[in-house]
Amino acid sequence: MNGVKHMAKILGLVLELNPFHNGHDYFIKEAKKRCNPDITIAVLSGNFTMRGDLSVLDKFQKTELALAAGIDLVFELPFLSAVNSADYFARNAVKILTELKISHLAFGVELANPEKLLRMKEIIQNEAFQAEIRNELNKGLSYPAAAFRALGKLTTDEEIISHFTLPNNTLGIQYLRALDELNHGAEVELIKRLDNNYYDEETTGALSSATAIREVLRRGGDVSGFVPDYGAVSYLDQNVAENKLLCLLQYLFAIKDPEEFQQFWGMSEGIEKRIANFVQKAKDYRDLVTNIQTKRYPQNKIKRLLLHIINNTPKEYENRHHHYLRMLGSNPRGLEYIRRLPKNVKSKIITSFKNQEENPLVRAELAATQIYAVVAGRPELTMEEYRIPIITGGRNEY
Repeated sequence: MNGVKHMAKILGLVLELNPFHNGHDYFIKEAKKRCNPDITIAVLSGNFTMRGDLSVLDKFQKTELALAAGIDLVFELPFLSAVNSADYFARNAVKILTELKISHLAFGVELANPEKLLRMKEIIQNEAFQAEIRNELNKGLSYPAAAFRALGKLTTDEEIISHFTLPNNTLGIQYLRALDELNHGAEVELIKRLDNNYYDEETTGALSSATAIREVLRRGGDVSGFVPDYGAVSYLDQNVAENKLLCLLQYLFAIKDPEEFQQFWGMSEGIEKRIANFVQKAKDYRDLVTNIQTKRYPQNKIKRLLLHIINNTPKEYENRHHHYLRMLGSNPRGLEYIRRLPKNVKSKIITSFKNQEENPLVRAELAATQIYAVVAGRPELTMEEYRIPIITGGRNEY
């Protein structure tokens, strides 16, 4: 523990890297520049994302890119935590980082004003706000629309109102809430998003959004101008993979009655009947999602729900906190940091899924990787789960 105390600055980051682009590279470098950390630890979501998408890079490629970009340690956010709403996604990611003894947490925001982000956090935690949200949702509004209306009753600050539901701010607020709930005094560094918005569908130069870059990839275009050159990568064919997801869903709904799906994560209010109504006649996966969505079930919620159906995620894992300490990769500096952690932390670290199948988070992760391997046409990915972490720049000793 003395060695950990000596390394006073331990920077924590939460990354999805879908794909790894120039904006991520800027964020990592800027966070390290401001914090000047001894160690930088990233928690990385894997083959599926918070918004229910297939990652265009598998988690092992993302780990290699993160290490090449200057991250010292990469830990995994498990499938059951990664494919989840912003509050659970953030809480579980921050829990991993706090167990690894971070002193600083950096994250990207559209509004780099700590006082106003704190005010947004206070509003979310206000019972009057929650009551207004429930009231507006009961009228059939979507969550963003309900939040917008509820917010207008609690503040007249136009900047807060206009930024409240922007995606990076939404996650940022949840990171702050998680630090509060975990009673962890990490210093926070806000990195303002540059040049584009998360949902921009058109490229805007070198710092284009991940959404726009994925659309270029979907059309078979060249993305080399939007991503750093940290080595060759193999991108997922999103159209082919999503159509395989559709085939899996069509098969499941062909052999089961809709009521049987009520046992899975996210199924409520008869949504399984709506899926059954559209799944067999959908022309592609995106068409299915568009047809199923309602005001109460926006696209991201639908996409998460469909992935949990395919992965057979039991309903008992919904609205729960899930985390493990699974190391995906490290450099020698990171290994030395692991070696100096307290024994009770080191004993929790998973370096391979070998002999770990009794852990329900591991079972869910293995199933998710097998599904990703099938739709990506890369069966070798499943065996990667049983190998030791990716180590760069030195021997695998810790």
